[in-house]
Amino acid sequence: MNKHELPSDISGLWSKRTSEFWREVRPYAGYALQSFSYAAILIMLAGGYFYTRLLSEAPPDFPFRETAALVLLPFLALSPVRTYIRNADFIYLLPMETKLSVYMHRAVMRSFWIQSFLLLAVWMAAWPMYAMAAGGSLVPFAHVLIMAILAKRVLIHGAWLELKLTEWLPIILWSALRWIVAAAAALLLLRLPLWTGTLAVSAVLLVYLGALRLMGGKRILNWLRLADTEQRQRARIFRLLNYFIDVADIPNRPTPIRAPMKLLRGLGGFGYDSAHTYRYLFTLVWLRSELGGITMRLTVLGFLLIAWTRGDALAVFLFALFAGLTMLQLKELQKAYRHSDWSYIYPLPPELRLRSAATVRFRIHAACLLLLGVPLLWAMSHPGYALVTLCAGLALSYGYARWTMRAKKATKKK
Repeated sequence: MNKHELPSDISGLWSKRTSEFWREVRPYAGYALQSFSYAAILIMLAGGYFYTRLLSEAPPDFPFRETAALVLLPFLALSPVRTYIRNADFIYLLPMETKLSVYMHRAVMRSFWIQSFLLLAVWMAAWPMYAMAAGGSLVPFAHVLIMAILAKRVLIHGAWLELKLTEWLPIILWSALRWIVAAAAALLLLRLPLWTGTLAVSAVLLVYLGALRLMGGKRILNWLRLADTEQRQRARIFRLLNYFIDVADIPNRPTPIRAPMKLLRGLGGFGYDSAHTYRYLFTLVWLRSELGGITMRLTVLGFLLIAWTRGDALAVFLFALFAGLTMLQLKELQKAYRHSDWSYIYPLPPELRLRSAATVRFRIHAACLLLLGVPLLWAMSHPGYALVTLCAGLALSYGYARWTMRAKKATKKK
């Protein structure tokens, strides 16, 4: 920014910075949500299934209250504050530091309301555990939620004051104290009787506020740390988006993923002649791109769900579901190198790319199916049924690979 971009009031500067950030993120957010939707549905289904089993099959002495407190802890203790401060602000905003109280107050309050909403969502998820142990109605649900939001307000105030510190040892000590206070608040609130826990949490928060007063709440802003913290928070957001869609400008340098050569040779089955060129490249693309990670995560999730299943119909359904999801992901593999000019320069047959893509896709999918078939052996009532299901999946996968390759050849000829 320059001095001509300074708005007439500080409140306008805050609105301008937030709108600029959302305009920058919006092009990637839609694609990221589309890519994440499948994983989110699977995670919700798996989480709901295991959560229901935990509530119904847990022993009577299971520590439900302590587990609920452990779930709440990170959402209480973690209290980041977005300020949108840039390095250029050292020149233009530093002289206006005395007028920035409104801007910083809006930054703290915006972070507080967003994190309070997340706290509400987490408490709704943890509420069945607390109700299982303590019995529950709407009154204790609202009571605990109000106290948790009050604790969040105090903790985010402490996190904001920590951003003004300059030395690393005090920063580490005050951050550790914030986590201790959050853990004490969550445990006392959920472990003790309702009003006893409320009084205990109130006392802990008052002591923490007194300690913050001793730290010195009126210190000037630490501009270097504000800019560094904002840069790291922005980098985390763009790295998260980059898992789902290629982000043009990531603030931090990406770390390349190195493909293990033994796994590369096992899946690709390639040699050093021209006939195996595309097999090597397609296998390398799968291992070093997001396709490899997504396929592996889906396979592991399917493995765990099938292993916890009892019943032939449900086991076959989950096997077919995850077999189809992994195939949908691997379908994108054949799009690699389709616009590469070098494939027309080197003396490689045109159909080699299609044949190699189908071969590599089938081998990866077959490996996923074999892994999914392992829990079928004990999930189904008879091992023979599991073997029949696995063979049917492998046959369909091979048939699909052959069919897509022939369909592509027919399209090319036309």
